[in-house]
Amino acid sequence: MVATLVIVVSIFMWFSKTPHRTEFFLDQDPEYVSVYVKARGNMSPDAQDVLVSQVERRLFGIKGVESLYVRTGTATGGGPRSAPNDTIGRIQVEFQHYEERKALGLRGKDIAKEIRRRLADVPGMQIEVREPQGGPPTGKAVQVELRSNNPAALNRAADLVKAKLAADPQIIELEDNRTSPGIEWNLTVDREAAGRYGVDVLTIGQAIQYTTGGVLVGRFRPDDAEDELDIRVRFTPAGRNVDAFENLKIPTAVGPVPASYFVKRVPAQQVTAIQRRNSQRLVIVQANVVDGVAANAKIQQLRPWMEKAPIDSSVRWKFTGADEEGRKAVVFFITAISAALFMMMIILLWQFNSFYGVFVTLSAVILSTMGVLLGVQINLAHTFDYISVIMLGTGVVALAGVVVGHNIVLVDTFYQLRRAGYEADEAAMRAGAQRFRPVMLTTLVTVVGLLPLMFQVHPNFHNLHLEYRAPGSEWWVQLSAAVVWGLTFATLLTLVLTPVLLAAPKVASARFVWLFEQIGLKRKKAEPDGLPRAAE
Repeated sequence: MVATLVIVVSIFMWFSKTPHRTEFFLDQDPEYVSVYVKARGNMSPDAQDVLVSQVERRLFGIKGVESLYVRTGTATGGGPRSAPNDTIGRIQVEFQHYEERKALGLRGKDIAKEIRRRLADVPGMQIEVREPQGGPPTGKAVQVELRSNNPAALNRAADLVKAKLAADPQIIELEDNRTSPGIEWNLTVDREAAGRYGVDVLTIGQAIQYTTGGVLVGRFRPDDAEDELDIRVRFTPAGRNVDAFENLKIPTAVGPVPASYFVKRVPAQQVTAIQRRNSQRLVIVQANVVDGVAANAKIQQLRPWMEKAPIDSSVRWKFTGADEEGRKAVVFFITAISAALFMMMIILLWQFNSFYGVFVTLSAVILSTMGVLLGVQINLAHTFDYISVIMLGTGVVALAGVVVGHNIVLVDTFYQLRRAGYEADEAAMRAGAQRFRPVMLTTLVTVVGLLPLMFQVHPNFHNLHLEYRAPGSEWWVQLSAAVVWGLTFATLLTLVLTPVLLAAPKVASARFVWLFEQIGLKRKKAEPDGLPRAAE
């Protein structure tokens, strides 16, 4: 029991002292990437296409690339997988089939790395290379959510956080969801001046529309069409611009009057979208990290700075994205395991009619997680390059069902032998001996059956051969490895520690009785002539 306690504590301390890279779902080898081209300016689709074509030409000749699908035009959205701000084009790079890339010795991440290298210095544009995300969408690796009812304080906080992230060389592809810098003209009608000339607001508005989309004067439906067409009157293309407003005149009863006399034009920061959450203004600052850097470690570095940063008290902040979803998943799995253990306890208490028997049965379930932690630390054949919260958590839950089955049959055998008249220590040894073969057979069948999934070896039925680390094989690595390591460790607990715990009450009682007898004998020998002392 002491040896088991030392081993369990040592594994836990080793695990807690070692930094680990965690992912909410899986870090899969991509089969394609999306390249987003970002640029600013009031560009036409043709001008945008010229810039996107420059980026496209840089992708020619990359080994392992099957095709390029290019789409030019602005894109907007608000979800984690939406295009970033200022996007003028998207290039989807399709990789060759795994068999063809395997002959070249290329994996998807190698091709993505080469794409990033080629697009690192495109002048006048920002390039973002996104690999596909499996599972629920979480967005970029590092996300800071800022909320406030004070827009000015919110913008200052967002600028502060963004400057901090921009100063870190390990942070790449930084952006936020605020409106990009730009100018919009606010037009205010001077009603008093318009009233002096007998001009109403509608007349002024129609005059301004001549320089924009035009004034609707009627509709026309051709004979070969079902829908009507708008008939609009507007200036020629050369006259539809900002400068045309200076030369615009509005007819009045006393003659044409410059529009600037009635309308005040004030430039302001353009606002294309306003986002709120829980009735508060929302700004999300997000970025990715370079290859080889753990996003969770970077968040742990940023958290103390965020707590001490001079952010206005009206601004609330938190880390969202994969970090928040991962913490929620951990809470869910802890709740699920606790609920499962509680239901197991009720059923086992009904069967064994012994709280101690239930404790012995469920103790191995809890201690078996130390085997999973040991597997993470040893990282045999790189099965745990990172920790997937979803898949590893699912593996731990699945492990509990197998381990509790082993302990139930052993503890049940122990109580049957006790009812047959055997003493507790002998019944424990006999139970361990009788259940040794079934437990070992179950363990071997489960472990050997899961080893191909753990080492990413699976058959290719199309070409009739075995593949190693093929696309899609990452899905089951951490789930199967959790069961393999946990079940192997739990088997030792079942066959060694469980019989020890079952025999512990009688053995400990006998040893304490012997100890008390030895203490009483020594006291008796210490008394003269074996007579009790007066004080006693």
